[in-house]
Amino acid sequence: MKEWQYLIKHHGLTPKKLLSVTRRGLGSCILTGLTGAALSRVVSTPSVAAPGADFTLAVIPDPQYLAEACPDNSGRYYSALMNWIVDNKNMILTSSAPPFRANIKAVIGVGDCVNSPVGANQFKNAQAAWTILDTNHIAFTAPPGNHDYAGALSSRSALGAQFVSGYFSARNRSSVFGSGIALGGGDMAYWVDSFDDTGANTAVRFVISGIKLLILAMDFFAGNAAWSWAHEVMRAHHDCECYITTHAWLTSNGTQFQRTDTYGPDAYGMPAAPYSNSAAEAWGDVGVKTWPNLCGIFCGHDLIGSHNADPSRIASPAPHGTEGWYWKQVPVKSASRRGHTVQQLFANSQQIDAECSASSSEVTGAGNTASVFLVSRRPGLGLLEGRMISTHSGKWFGATSWSASETLLFSVPFSGLGRERTIRL
Repeated sequence: MKEWQYLIKHHGLTPKKLLSVTRRGLGSCILTGLTGAALSRVVSTPSVAAPGADFTLAVIPDPQYLAEACPDNSGRYYSALMNWIVDNKNMILTSSAPPFRANIKAVIGVGDCVNSPVGANQFKNAQAAWTILDTNHIAFTAPPGNHDYAGALSSRSALGAQFVSGYFSARNRSSVFGSGIALGGGDMAYWVDSFDDTGANTAVRFVISGIKLLILAMDFFAGNAAWSWAHEVMRAHHDCECYITTHAWLTSNGTQFQRTDTYGPDAYGMPAAPYSNSAAEAWGDVGVKTWPNLCGIFCGHDLIGSHNADPSRIASPAPHGTEGWYWKQVPVKSASRRGHTVQQLFANSQQIDAECSASSSEVTGAGNTASVFLVSRRPGLGLLEGRMISTHSGKWFGATSWSASETLLFSVPFSGLGRERTIRL
């Protein structure tokens, strides 16, 4: 289905009205302005339409050890994770009322697709896993992390070959998207653009449940030029909810990465702007905080137990023990004219995958490998919800440990580009 066909289907233009309009003519009408009843149907406001179906974005937290050694160098758990998404995309989620069908429509990577791009088997394993989504018409976008670089991060030319010209490159991913990927139920995914020929900074567009989403996959501590490109793409798609996925944004303490943090840009010898920006610099100095349609940011990278960006220099909870946790959801106020809330999500369970052979434990997480973080959008309720499951053990992560019971980690008011509302208790 082409985008113009989707527009017709979901805004009510009937075949009778199109009898004298060719595809080229329709494009001209859309660009120059339709008149009368046809115009009112095309530009009908979202507030008039009934809310669309609930849907879910599946976030893949740093799968690097699944590519390298969990459970071995075969990548079996990596592929099994993607197969779980395919097999369970319509699972019923019951930890919030009313229960609903997950309706997984897209997968969001947060970088570190491999632990090292030097070993051929790791990118082979990663490609085999992500290709499962391509085969089953589940669109995805994935930026590189520091482990997807083959050399010193002081040069962008060190980006691994699979992001430069291989499977994750802009050329290959744009060819997979083609003229659009049909996601089922009339929903679609489209390739938009890339900053250069690599897959380091790319943009894709979704239309799901009648909601338009622009997802920008950004390089590891991206530089000014890449952010400038992203800003222009965002402006060109002002009618879309905009989301950023990048490897490093929030620390495990829930603060935006600073240059001097343990795993910040300085730790990798990355020159300051315009070459690289920490999350705090991108948000403030570059001006991401002013983007009027930015709704959410996804990331991984940081490790539990770090002191990153914590003024008290007190480490976040250790991965072993009853306090262990592997995610953080932090709202932040936009400085745009809308003054809306941007939802930031950190999700990274690589420390569990790193101990793949350890004895199973619901407290430390050992054995609960190959996690997926499910971010569910519930338009009718005006909510955004989060859950996390190990696709290997089938256990759900709760407040402090893993269990067989599905656990709702957060549920927050969320209206996208609509008017924000607050829940009064």
